[in-house]
Amino acid sequence: MARRSVAHNHLEDRINIVTGDIKEAAERFKPAFFDVITTNPPYMLADHGLRNPDDSKAIARHEVLCTLDDILRESMRLLQDKGRFYMIHRPFRLTEILTKMHEYKIEPKRIQFIHPYIDKEPTMVLVEGMRGGAKPRVTIEPPIIMYTKDGTLLQKNGNNSEKQR
Repeated sequence: MARRSVAHNHLEDRINIVTGDIKEAAERFKPAFFDVITTNPPYMLADHGLRNPDDSKAIARHEVLCTLDDILRESMRLLQDKGRFYMIHRPFRLTEILTKMHEYKIEPKRIQFIHPYIDKEPTMVLVEGMRGGAKPRVTIEPPIIMYTKDGTLLQKNGNNSEKQR
């Protein structure tokens, strides 16, 4: 799917998709090689919630082959000092995420919640961290609200008030 997206957006000359086991990433690439790592890891613990019978979907959604520790350990190894780490995850795991980021020397710097509607609990959280960020200071950004009360998708434009056409 990643290769298809790169081709669809005509970015073949700028993006190279490398596949493999995340647990072996630091062996595949030089340590401290990357300025930025972004990740959309499996959100659910292996034994949490309903597991899809389709193996590929279960692997994408549950920590079957890759855990939060795997992501953060390999990111810490691969990021340059002051390199940035970006993750989207579920809010119910935020305490665990922040604790483990700190453990792996990726200091949380910014957090932003994503709400489906203004009056609903957030369903996602964006977290930015910095490898070797010495000062333990985090900024909470204004929330992203996805839909108006009537279900119209909003387009983020700084204040999240412009409707997408």
